[in-house]
Amino acid sequence: MKTKVKAREQAMKRLYGLLELQKDLEQRFDSNQYNIFVFGSYITVNYIEGVSDIDVAVYTEDFDLYKKISLYIEEYFEKRQIKSDIFYIDINMAAPVYTAPLNSKVQLTGFYPPCLEEFRRACQKVLDQTTD
Repeated sequence: MKTKVKAREQAMKRLYGLLELQKDLEQRFDSNQYNIFVFGSYITVNYIEGVSDIDVAVYTEDFDLYKKISLYIEEYFEKRQIKSDIFYIDINMAAPVYTAPLNSKVQLTGFYPPCLEEFRRACQKVLDQTTD
């Protein structure tokens, strides 16, 4: 029982840490030009410190902005000794790999243009076809 309580407390601590990251990013970059999706075990009680990583997907229509943001995020987590897996959401080709981040409830901005929602649906459709 104590293990579950501690795991929940640690998960909440990591979520609060993401709020710190969100504030840092808002100070450095215009939040109306990108969104960052956090998914995977980092935001759950299944995260194992020192073993698991944080999964992050970045969407922006400006690839140079993506490079700056991803570098900042990588350095941010590196300082905290947290392994990170950061990738770009390329809406030119629907793929199942984008489904998890685009369905994540942990998004660091409100930037979610209609084209991204259409892309999310297309990715979900591809995923559904592969699992049938």
